[in-house]
Amino acid sequence: MTRKTRRTASATLAVLAALALAGGAEAQEKYKLDPDHTNVMWMISHGGWANVIGQFRKVEGELTFDAAAPEKSTLRAVVEAASLDSNHFYRDNFVRSDQFLDARQHKDITFTATRVEKTGEKTGKMTGDLAMKGVTRPVTFDVTYNRGAAHPSGRFIVGFSAKTKIKRSDWGISGFLPFVGDEVDIIIETEFLRQ
Repeated sequence: MTRKTRRTASATLAVLAALALAGGAEAQEKYKLDPDHTNVMWMISHGGWANVIGQFRKVEGELTFDAAAPEKSTLRAVVEAASLDSNHFYRDNFVRSDQFLDARQHKDITFTATRVEKTGEKTGKMTGDLAMKGVTRPVTFDVTYNRGAAHPSGRFIVGFSAKTKIKRSDWGISGFLPFVGDEVDIIIETEFLRQ
């Protein structure tokens, strides 16, 4: 190989490396949670007769995501504890009280992802720290990546479904145990807008 050929090969490799780095930077996009298309729902047993289902009305979050490398994703989400709504005024105020969420002292419920593991073409497990009522514990969600595409408005949107099950007593929320269930199912449907 001549000196000129070596120089050309080195220059070509440098350009390819720069393009690869640039491509990686572009692929890892920043997104903001769309509260109008997000539902954070919960379900808990009421004495074994039926399940009470409710949701949190106020949630925000930021995500970095690359569909080709989801394990590099980051997420931080914040739910306003007082936005709890189970369609029952007196029950909701009681659950906001210090016997349950203590929403006056602990206004936010936060989740910060610490690890993402791909389990299938569009599925994965997202583990993170869930902070609620002054207690932080690890939680793992089963996540499905539903779609990433441009909306008719022109905005690029990614959508996910997620679910997990927790024991509320692990966060010091023990009011009316065992009559009201300890296990709480959390179901999330959410969309994020590319920034």
